Amino acid sequence: MNKLFLLLLPIFLISQEDGWQHIQKSRKNTISGIAAFKNGNLVVHDNKNKNQPRISYIDNKLRITKLIWPETELPQDLEAVAIFPGIQHRFILMESKGKCYEIIVDPKGFRIDLINTFTLPGLSPRMNLEGLTIFESGQGAVFIYGDRGSNSRPSTLFTAFFNPKKKSFYELNQFEFDLPIPKKYRRNISDLALKSTGKIWTSATSATEGDGSSTTAIYELGEINNAGTFTPNHPNLLKPIMVIAKRKVEAMIFQNRHLVLIANNKNLGPSYKKFEL
Repeated sequence: MNKLFLLLLPIFLISQEDGWQHIQKSRKNTISGIAAFKNGNLVVHDNKNKNQPRISYIDNKLRITKLIWPETELPQDLEAVAIFPGIQHRFILMESKGKCYEIIVDPKGFRIDLINTFTLPGLSPRMNLEGLTIFESGQGAVFIYGDRGSNSRPSTLFTAFFNPKKKSFYELNQFEFDLPIPKKYRRNISDLALKSTGKIWTSATSATEGDGSSTTAIYELGEINNAGTFTPNHPNLLKPIMVIAKRKVEAMIFQNRHLVLIANNKNLGPSYKKFEL
């Protein structure tokens, strides 16, 4: 009961090095999405140049291994990776403009097989997606994805049922969010994480690059039920669960009663921290 009470109040973390572990001190290895795999995690990188990694594996000692993309044409600006429910070792990777890659990753040799590509529905040209998670409802898989937004426009959270045979979507819904923190250079959705209870969390960040001045606030946006219906929290309840100074959290996941965060200060590379819930 005490843990739940504390969780509903803002937690302010001031120190830049307060329990954070560096994964690699390299800008090319900044991490934009995370999904559980083997005894570690798959992560994606928002790179655009030829000789930069797109997807990697991080083991439980935070050692990072670059995976080889199976085709000559590389993904551009990958922002999220999500487990496809019900199918072992299958994942969905998402680019910022909504193109998705359905892949299988061999847990022994880390070989990637590209199964299919498709584009998420409902997007406008100005949108820039940064968060994706997939919920296994009683009626099938629901894709939950979000445009990052800015100070001048709210973020849009989408939910849509996915037909895996036709690679098509139906029952698309949209929800707008305009979060109070950070106050400047705001991106309301830098990543999304789904709890086993159906609650959906977001990391909202400031978009400063490379100088360690970014701020991240973690929020609970609402809850999706077993029928696949998302209910957003009332705007008055959209207060940060925690605020993290000098870190830009672009990847988050719930694992074994912990919230795992990966932050990027672009010139310093990615860093990792696990919070007990």
